[in-house]
Amino acid sequence: MKRLFILLGCLGMLLPASADINMRISVKFILSPGGAMPCCGNGNFDSFADITNQVNFANEQLRSFGRGYQFQIYEVTTVGGPASAFFSNSRDDKDLLEAAAEADKTGFKYRDNAINMYVNDADGSAVCSFPPSDDIILYGQSSRTTSLWHESGHYFNLQHTHAGATEKNANGTACTNGCSCAQLIGGTTDGTADTIADHDCWSDANDIAQGNYGLNYSALSAARKALVDAVLNNIMSYHSDRFHLTPDQLDRWTDAANSSRIDDATGRTRFVATTGNDLGAGTSTSRYRTVARGVTVVNDPDDIVLIRAGNYNEPQTITKALTLRATRGGALIGKP
Repeated sequence: MKRLFILLGCLGMLLPASADINMRISVKFILSPGGAMPCCGNGNFDSFADITNQVNFANEQLRSFGRGYQFQIYEVTTVGGPASAFFSNSRDDKDLLEAAAEADKTGFKYRDNAINMYVNDADGSAVCSFPPSDDIILYGQSSRTTSLWHESGHYFNLQHTHAGATEKNANGTACTNGCSCAQLIGGTTDGTADTIADHDCWSDANDIAQGNYGLNYSALSAARKALVDAVLNNIMSYHSDRFHLTPDQLDRWTDAANSSRIDDATGRTRFVATTGNDLGAGTSTSRYRTVARGVTVVNDPDDIVLIRAGNYNEPQTITKALTLRATRGGALIGKP
């Protein structure tokens, strides 16, 4: 048996720049009954070029994570006819639009193999869809330049970084004055262990640092600054500069892409770690123990075997098309 000796780089290093797995998106601009395009919002969602720009920005950041995932524009088109009834509907009618689209897939150009994104002329922002039952995303004309990526994060089961945030009066009672409340208590229920508390009313690094550590950002250690930065710049936050996802968020995203959202992705990811078990499911929380097991279950050339840091003493010959990637550090395969 030929000995395989591979050194996989850390995230963002020594890894292919192109995607291994594409997440298909189908964007439909809802036309008015008279055939007019949605128009004149923030300049973010009223032209085909706006979609391309948002996808290009998201893909540039996704490449830096080294996970092999990219958005792929399946189509950007218009839809009229029965869909025109939703031309100016608010985001509150997202479920009505979804039901109508799934009942008339041809009329609404609904795709079973892509993320279905509809853009209308309403003044509101975008509204999310979570797996497994919510299947479309609706964008109004107040959507942000990063809304396509943010809402797709929800589509792949990512919560807001401020999930669970609350507000209280100075005496500890419940407060209903929003960001004017005396106590803004950060939320920690986004389902990931590597994001610290966040609040949609916190506006800068000092707010997040004070909310978590009782110190200004400048007084924090480098490690704590990194945690603050990971939330402040997080695509799933409500902060102004959004471009980051943490490793745990990427794992959660991938688990959804492997299961309830598998029809929208061109391949699957199998997780491997030295602490795993080959009787597991190969998910981020039930990782395989050996690279060989990950390779064995791969059945598509677009699939990824994602290996956590460590040494894997597994001399082997791989005879099928797949991609090996490392996460959270370097992985050494084929040598003790």
